[in-house]
Amino acid sequence: MPVTDEDAALRAIATLDTLSEEQTTALLAINRILGDGEPFVDVHELFGNYNTLYFQKLLVPRVEVLWSPRLTLCAGICELSKDPATGKFTRIRLKLSTPLLQYRPRSDTINTLLHEAIHAYFFITTSWRHSRGDDGTGHGIGFQLLADAISNHGDYDITVYHTFHDEVDSYRTHIWQCNGPCRTQPPYFGLVKRSMNRPPGKSDPWWEKHQIECGGTYTKTHEPELTKKQREALSKKERAGRQKNKIDAWVKTDTRKAKPEGETSGVQSKKDKTSFMPAASQRAERTLTAHEMVSTTSKRPREDDDHVTLVQKRLLVQCPICSQQVAASEINEHLDVVHPP
Repeated sequence: MPVTDEDAALRAIATLDTLSEEQTTALLAINRILGDGEPFVDVHELFGNYNTLYFQKLLVPRVEVLWSPRLTLCAGICELSKDPATGKFTRIRLKLSTPLLQYRPRSDTINTLLHEAIHAYFFITTSWRHSRGDDGTGHGIGFQLLADAISNHGDYDITVYHTFHDEVDSYRTHIWQCNGPCRTQPPYFGLVKRSMNRPPGKSDPWWEKHQIECGGTYTKTHEPELTKKQREALSKKERAGRQKNKIDAWVKTDTRKAKPEGETSGVQSKKDKTSFMPAASQRAERTLTAHEMVSTTSKRPREDDDHVTLVQKRLLVQCPICSQQVAASEINEHLDVVHPP
């Protein structure tokens, strides 16, 4: 008769009533590691001792523990490996998320390690028939029995789901917005956020339903800044396009900020204010308007001449690459000469 998750859980729990000599030694080693006060922990050493204390020495050497820099949607994962020749499962990898766990308390790493170890234990003891449970995640009755027993025994907090929502969301920097009816419907409001640059499409299990019920088109609205290596790999045309997009976005944003409600243009605003200026300031205003710009090498205006300072701020723009103040009409030439593609 096949072993179930519940059967395997009860067997493991029974060994905690009276610890063997090996289990006691493993427990002492665990307490020594956890009591050293260090902010980080050697997960491989811990795993070896947990294997003896809680999992009847069934996990080593069939289960490998490693850190994953690419795992950003969950704190840990239990990954099965097949033998290419036979097509049968032979090994298990327990992957812990470097991005999600590296800045969290050490206890989160330990609880995640034990969580994934329980999954591995059930895969091995049930001959890879580990129950998916009612929710399809593998956290059925057997999992909950063993997780509660281990948590109570070692004062851990092994939960079914992690709560690192802010950390997960911070890595989902590729964002697409749907233009269909779903953009007004909770809980997602037409947004798809991912940690990798994979547009919504037919490979998504919900795609067909979305096409029928909404039918909208997804457009990418946000993406992370390129790394130095990625920028160096861009072609000249791609670099020029990215620079133009940055300039266009900056100018549009600055224009909106520079036009208070009721003003039709920056020029009109200046004209409205001239009647309130002293004669010297009016002359300065006329000179600046005639030249349409103030060079960054021009003599700096007096700090008490507020109007001249205001005109300078409106006529100069900041280079998005080196942050240098450049005349608006010379920004493209500055990008070509100082920051050639």
